[in-house]
Amino acid sequence: VNKKKKRVIMFKVFHWSLMGAGLGLLVSLLGFYCGWFLFPTMIHKKVEESVIIADGSEQYKRFIQTPQPLTFKVYIFNVTNPHKVQQGALPIVKEIGPYVYKQYRAKKVKHFSHDGSKITFVQDQLYTFDAEASAPFRESDHIVALNMHMNAFLQVFEREITDILQGFANRINSRLNRTPGVRVLKRLMDRIRGKRKSVLQIGENDPSLALLLVHLNANLKAIFNDPKTMFVHTTVKEYLFDGVRFCINPQGLAKAICNQIKDGGSKTIRELKDGSLAFSFFNHKNGTGHDVYEVHTGKGDAMRVLEIQKLDDNHHLQVWLNSSDNNGTSKCNQINGTDASMYPPFRQKGDSMYIFSADICRSVQLFYQKEIMYKGIPGYRYSIGENFVNDIGPEHDNECFCVDKLTNIIKRKNGCLYAGALDLTTCLGK
Repeated sequence: VNKKKKRVIMFKVFHWSLMGAGLGLLVSLLGFYCGWFLFPTMIHKKVEESVIIADGSEQYKRFIQTPQPLTFKVYIFNVTNPHKVQQGALPIVKEIGPYVYKQYRAKKVKHFSHDGSKITFVQDQLYTFDAEASAPFRESDHIVALNMHMNAFLQVFEREITDILQGFANRINSRLNRTPGVRVLKRLMDRIRGKRKSVLQIGENDPSLALLLVHLNANLKAIFNDPKTMFVHTTVKEYLFDGVRFCINPQGLAKAICNQIKDGGSKTIRELKDGSLAFSFFNHKNGTGHDVYEVHTGKGDAMRVLEIQKLDDNHHLQVWLNSSDNNGTSKCNQINGTDASMYPPFRQKGDSMYIFSADICRSVQLFYQKEIMYKGIPGYRYSIGENFVNDIGPEHDNECFCVDKLTNIIKRKNGCLYAGALDLTTCLGK
């Protein structure tokens, strides 16, 4: 009897052991399935749902108004020996900054596409100076910097002298039309319709034209506030946002030149209420936006969320050079990536990605650098590569950036600038 009881007990123990082992295996398999398949899929799905831009969603609210401002830092090279530079010395510069601004972005949605995969909007931007983050630097700091508007005008004058002088002739007032100077101006334009020459070359061969150049030089002094050097003395606030004034109460030929500058349509030059003009780097970015963006909402493919589809109803830019042997769009004119305010999810270590910067009219490739921790949150750090402004030219298969619009500067024979510089004439000149 005892042996029989022992066998029964052993059988029950074995039975429960098998059941326990089976249950343990089942739990392990279930845990494996949940840990490796179910939960990641659920999280992945939840992340997808949270990033898709749909009318009324939380992501839509963040899309319309960024939850926190972006940080915008400006460094300035202050010239310490401007008068010596005018005498032939090399510039001595001192980097000052950062001058820190908070950039607020708000979007005005125009419409969604019929399938909800695209959204079209205009973006407003507002910059406010962050005095605390900028300390000890202030917007009222006095600086000596390159007189950008004067030097830009002289560059354009040298490059497109025929068109400019024709514009001058059309704008000279009736009183000036009755003076002999107009006949000299016409002779100058007739002469340069042939082989293109520099202004100085033309003046050297004709004393009467040289007198006109003296007259033009006197008017340039009136236009740009009698500059003593190629640099301007101003404040940080004026140079960046408020504007450095010029063309103040111009008369005669100076007025015609100012009208020509105003009609040039540069983004960095605007007309003030008193009729004068003002140059600033960022005033055109501060306030109501004009560019119309169409971006992907992420519907159907969360990896494409906020990817720019069109800018001003165009899939490509018309800023940089296109290939002459075909009708295709060059890589320089392609619009890739987001506007850098947000990024698609599920980034992988080692991936590169693109952002599009309207400030410089081009897409910029970002390369993975390393893993980082930001306030306890793991993330990836990306940075620009050498192909941003250093590796530019035919040897890097991106010579389409070499628009060759600048004159009288040091550049390569193929028109490309040297490493570290990019000609933005066709970008900012619109």
